[in-house]
Amino acid sequence: MKRSTYIGLLVLAFAIAAVGVGIIYLAFLPASATQAAVETISYPIEILTDIVKPDSITVDFDGTPAALGVSNYPRIELGATRYTQDEQLIGKATSLLKGKTFKRWYGAAIYRAKKDQMNGGYYSTLELDAANGSRLCNVSYDPGYVDNEGPGVYISDGNVIYVMEGDQTAVVDFMDRCTEDAYEQTCEPDPQTARDSGSARTWLFDDEITWTPSK
Repeated sequence: MKRSTYIGLLVLAFAIAAVGVGIIYLAFLPASATQAAVETISYPIEILTDIVKPDSITVDFDGTPAALGVSNYPRIELGATRYTQDEQLIGKATSLLKGKTFKRWYGAAIYRAKKDQMNGGYYSTLELDAANGSRLCNVSYDPGYVDNEGPGVYISDGNVIYVMEGDQTAVVDFMDRCTEDAYEQTCEPDPQTARDSGSARTWLFDDEITWTPSK
C-alpha cells in the first residue's frame, strides 16, 4: 500500500471516530443545555420578524358563514377536515367566536421549540367558511404537553400566536363535541365504510360540500 493511501485511510478513520464521539457526547448532554440555546435564539427572532403585528386582535368578519369545519389530531384523519352546513352549529360557533379578543402570546417560539421535541399530542381546529369556500375565521386548540402550558384556544398569524382571553371552556367543549360527532359519523368503523353507508350525516367529507362560486 502506498504511503499516501495509508495516511489518507488513517485520517478518514480518525474523522469517523471523532464524529462518533461527538454523537455520543451530544446524546448525554442534559436537555436543558440545548433548550437554553433554543430559547435564547428563537425568542428574539420572533420579536424581530413579527414586531409590526398588533398585541391583540378581535374576531370579526363581514361575510355570512355557510359552513363549519372541524379537524382534529388524532381523532380525525391527519390533515383532513369535516364540514357541516347545519345552521344551529354554525350559529353556535359564530356566537362563541365573533367579537372575542385574542392576545399575543410572546412565549410561542419557546413553546414550539419544546413541542418539536415531543411525539404525539392533541390539537383541534374550527373554521367558519363563506358560501364560496373562503375562510372567515380559523381558531385552533392546543392544551399543551406538560402542566397545561399550551396556548389553549388560539389564532395563528404566521409565527405569531394570539391566545383567547377570558374563559375558554365553552369554546373547547364545543370543539370537542363537534370532533366526536364528526368522528362517529365519518371515521367509524373507518372513513370509507362511513362514506359508503348511506346513513344520514350532519358532518360531511370535504368533497361532499358544494361551494357557490363568487360572482
